Amino acid sequence: MLSNLASKLGLTSKPASQSFLKPRDPSKNMLTKVDYTSNDILIPDSFLSSPPGKPITTHPIDFANSPLPQYDGHTAIVLDNVLSPGECKELLSLAEASIPRPDESAPAWKPALISAGPGWEAPAPGYRESDRIIWNQQTVVDRLWERCMLSEGLRELLAVVPPQPYMKGGKWVFSRFNERMRFLKYSPGQFFKPHCDGPFYYTEGPGKEFETFYTVHLYLNDSVENDPASELEGGATSFLDRKGEKRVDVNPKTGSVLIFQHRGLFHEGATVHKGIKYTMRTDILYEWVPDKETEEAN
Repeated sequence: MLSNLASKLGLTSKPASQSFLKPRDPSKNMLTKVDYTSNDILIPDSFLSSPPGKPITTHPIDFANSPLPQYDGHTAIVLDNVLSPGECKELLSLAEASIPRPDESAPAWKPALISAGPGWEAPAPGYRESDRIIWNQQTVVDRLWERCMLSEGLRELLAVVPPQPYMKGGKWVFSRFNERMRFLKYSPGQFFKPHCDGPFYYTEGPGKEFETFYTVHLYLNDSVENDPASELEGGATSFLDRKGEKRVDVNPKTGSVLIFQHRGLFHEGATVHKGIKYTMRTDILYEWVPDKETEEAN
């Protein structure tokens, strides 16, 4: 059984809704060259620049007292009231306006793809089915982080990546939210099969290394679990055991943010049964800071 806290969060326990599949290796004719070109969108000075209308409440997921006690010690936390419903709608409108289109009848949303190597993507039918907008916009994610930081203790929790056996000669220190926002639109019957999120890694000039370690999910509309009047049924972010027999669901709630570590947290985007699910995903970039001894040796 879930703890009382988990129940209040809309976390539920029920059999996994998807069988486990792995994406097939794409053939060359399925590959698409990555192109994240976007329009230059003016971000209103007032957008996300003031405190939210309601206090942000923080709910760590208590895996120890959930159907997934094996994830005890893994970081996953829900922040409620980060954005208002009006701000969520405005963010969606800005994202749709960011996409270059030959005419107004052309869709802003395109099928979501998976990585197929540096600079390439490919469809993965039966594994990942949804539509997507990708928008690189640092100002918006910086303001989102400022909102999230109103959650007491969050800055300290995410300041440094906990030491791992492979981390030698330095540490990964919080830098910023990744500018790459992936807006996702799930229609009835769509889903993202079970997986673990992978890191995004890059360098800035000599000696500056960056890597992501945490996923950030912003929910842009409610499911019926959080608003009985909502049209959205299904679409939870579901943490799973490896057999898919047990799960902890985080149900979409307008303006809430789910932050969880990439490493070791097996999860899915559960099937949407009715209505449309809108979310935005980004992640947290950390910079590698070498120890003084390592720096001097180099």
